[in-house]
Amino acid sequence: MTNKKTIWGLGILVLAILIIWFLVGQKTNEDKTIKIGIITDLSGGAAYWGESTRDGIDILQKELSTEGIKVNFIIEDYGLDASKAASAAQKLVSIDKVDAVYAEFNPGAIATASFLKDKQIPYIYDAAVTSPLKENNLFYKTYLDYQEGCKQIAQKFKNENVTKIGLLKVNLEFGQLCEAGIKEVFGANMISEGYNLGDNDFRTQLLKIKLGGAQAVINVGFESDTANTLKVIANLKYNLLYGTVDDTVTDNIKKTYGSQLMGAWTFGFSDPSQEFQNKIKNYNITSIYGAAIAYTHLKQLVRAISECGKNTTCISQTLDSSPSDQTIGFQAYNNRIAILDMKLKQY
Repeated sequence: MTNKKTIWGLGILVLAILIIWFLVGQKTNEDKTIKIGIITDLSGGAAYWGESTRDGIDILQKELSTEGIKVNFIIEDYGLDASKAASAAQKLVSIDKVDAVYAEFNPGAIATASFLKDKQIPYIYDAAVTSPLKENNLFYKTYLDYQEGCKQIAQKFKNENVTKIGLLKVNLEFGQLCEAGIKEVFGANMISEGYNLGDNDFRTQLLKIKLGGAQAVINVGFESDTANTLKVIANLKYNLLYGTVDDTVTDNIKKTYGSQLMGAWTFGFSDPSQEFQNKIKNYNITSIYGAAIAYTHLKQLVRAISECGKNTTCISQTLDSSPSDQTIGFQAYNNRIAILDMKLKQY
């Protein structure tokens, strides 16, 4: 009887050890899963870009899985509402316990930076603004240089004998950057009219620009801003050349406002690599650039965390030494700002 009890006792002990071993193993596997929080727009004026970001993430996640790297991308839609971006950042950090954050567009980039500034959490944001970088040395910026881009397309217009130019300036930092670039070329021969993100009637601003003698107008907002600008130009039959950032000129814009785009100048990303274009063939992507830039920088972020774990100094050093990548023309990080190839295009 005693032997039977002993055997049963040993059996229970072995079973308990196996259960504990299994649970510890499960926890270890969970701990190896990298969590990245994504704050983007899937319901507002930049949803065309945010949806493409989501597709780029899907491509990357499948590739990483084949390499044995487990990543959970937790996507939050903030609809270009800064307060929602701040709430999303708080949720991702406090509840989801993410290892890093990636945010898109100026309202979200700034609001997220404000929340993360005293946190030891790596953060890459995809927006024109540079001000969040001063908040924390773990912050990195990507996207086009709006001051340089606006300067270059303004010069193109000047070369075509435009003597006075208009600017529809969104009242955000990237609008100010564009204004500064145009001033380098046109000086006082610029008529600047402001608007707030979300405004959709530009008739008053464009009337002032037209009456002021401008022969071209630049607006570097989102797709909806380009649509609303070209709508007024079409309806009121204004003879105005147009300038913008290329990713706002979607297929829908080309189809609807092809006549108003004649002679337009844009600045934008270089063409994504053929290799990446082959990867997205099975996706209905509205902006290949959104997919490519998210794919590029999230891959850098995941690899840095996979190599360094929780060591944020190591993560920063790894990001700083990221090799060039022609997926979207990434060259290097310079003072935590991604240097990207840029091209001009005329329609």
